[in-house]
Amino acid sequence: MASNRARYKEALRQGLAYNLEQRWPEAMRQFRVAIIEFPQEAMPYAGLGEACFGVKQIERALDCYKLAARYSSGELSYMKRVADLQERLGQITEAGRTYMAVGELQLRRRQLDEAISNWERAIRLEPNLLGPHQRLAMVFQRQGNVKGAVREYLAIARILQQQGDKEKALQMCRAALRLDPENPDVLTAVDLIHRGAEAFPDEEPEVERAPEPSPDPADSIAEAVRQMAQILEAEKQSWQMAAPAAPSNDPVEVARRLAQDQLAEEIFRDEDETDIVQDDSQLSKLERDALIGQAMDYQLRGMTADALRCYEKAANGGLDLPSLHFTLGLLYHEQQQSSQARHAWAKVTGNPHYQTALQQLLG
Repeated sequence: MASNRARYKEALRQGLAYNLEQRWPEAMRQFRVAIIEFPQEAMPYAGLGEACFGVKQIERALDCYKLAARYSSGELSYMKRVADLQERLGQITEAGRTYMAVGELQLRRRQLDEAISNWERAIRLEPNLLGPHQRLAMVFQRQGNVKGAVREYLAIARILQQQGDKEKALQMCRAALRLDPENPDVLTAVDLIHRGAEAFPDEEPEVERAPEPSPDPADSIAEAVRQMAQILEAEKQSWQMAAPAAPSNDPVEVARRLAQDQLAEEIFRDEDETDIVQDDSQLSKLERDALIGQAMDYQLRGMTADALRCYEKAANGGLDLPSLHFTLGLLYHEQQQSSQARHAWAKVTGNPHYQTALQQLLG
């Protein structure tokens, strides 16, 4: 095994050096040696992809970078290269989905500006992708960018109406009106949806694109990203409180961290049928996600009153999670609002994950 590792390192070193000198055929030979020694290492595939690109073998380069992205469990530089090569090859829909996935990974790592840039690029390539519109709506609302959030809610409504989902389209319009009650574009869209008319006519005809071959699901980069995301979830690098580590036997601190993890998971949970808003007093999942993210940011910065305000809005808007009620109780407790804290914790009674902490807090 030691000799295999030594051969791998030497082949990788030589391959990288040949790439720097643009000696592409020699680089390819070295990277192939490295891959034979350790076929699940990412760097040789990336190096081979660069060499293939150097000799204009774009499709082979794309295949190599896909493998590099997969074996690296989400290295963003490889993912971006995949998207760039897909775009060069005219695989516009796949490129849009890859930029969307890159943005998702960046959000998990709290690289918000970079995530926004990649979601906007995904939309420029494929305007009907719901995912990046949804993430942008959530982030813009969280940032207080009313104009941007309303624009994205309208885009989501347009896509949903085109898919024949009138109720969800109206739900997105109502979310936009909560931010900007007199917005004429939103009011017009609501009226047209109610009348069954086309509320969002295309202003420009779509440019015809050459048909793309259907991607093999087993080899699709979107599938690879889903696998990566599962690995990244285990790391819990994002959305966690930057507080000093407490002793592991402190049940309150353990429960607090668990609640933060569960709230973060709610933000990344895909919307399902249970999230359909039943009445106007409830918020859409996107609105609740924006409030959770904003509350967690406030909490991170020690702005307890502002965090409470956002969590309360999410709870009043229909979010009913033990993690939310436990967190609300902690923040009320910090503010010395004992009766409100007990009221929030009463909704967590019986949940085994929080019982020990509650016994300590209430004892």
